[in-house]
Amino acid sequence: MVIRNYKYSDDLLIQYASDQLSFLAEDLDDFTAFDPDLGATKRDQMQTLVEWALMEGGDEINVSKLGDLTDALHQEMDNARKLYNQLRYWVIKAFPTRKAVQRQFGIGRFSKVADSQETMVTFFSGLVQSVADYRAQLEAANAPAALLDSVATQATALADANNAQEKKKGNRGVDTEERVTKLNELYELTKAYNTAAEYVFFDSPAKRDRYRPPSRSIAADEEEDLAA
Repeated sequence: MVIRNYKYSDDLLIQYASDQLSFLAEDLDDFTAFDPDLGATKRDQMQTLVEWALMEGGDEINVSKLGDLTDALHQEMDNARKLYNQLRYWVIKAFPTRKAVQRQFGIGRFSKVADSQETMVTFFSGLVQSVADYRAQLEAANAPAALLDSVATQATALADANNAQEKKKGNRGVDTEERVTKLNELYELTKAYNTAAEYVFFDSPAKRDRYRPPSRSIAADEEEDLAA
């Protein structure tokens, strides 16, 4: 598990780095003259990380994306239930006395699987085969061909929606670790400029204050510790 190295929110760190970048447009030469390592390359690294962080959006966005995928899965499950209820009519019409065939189509047990996404995916996969096995009899009972075709389409849509949700759930931890790692890198860059600012602007308190972290005041001896 990757731990945040900074004491404030992600949004505040990004804003702090963005502010530093705006000041560096004016002050970069001063930092470079003091320490060449604080030149354009490091500034550009900060710019890249800020742009990435703003585009990536953070864990709240990941949660929202997962919610969208979950909603899409629930919609496909609802579509599957409606489709099955239509198919059920034609199965009973085509096989009114053949209980074994009806059971192959899930009649009498569908309600037990209808609320479980994993079971529903498996059920519809089997339903595709049942429709293929008994298609001739179903069509002879006037079951619409489009309805029978839609079973396979729905099975695929259901499986795809389930896989997308599960993949996102599995990747959330990885996404979060990657974000924290990159934000830690961004924090280290802001810290480098903040530490150097104590010396670059020792005779200009106003400029020095531009580079202080948010919500706290850091003394010079603290900054030396931070830089260690």
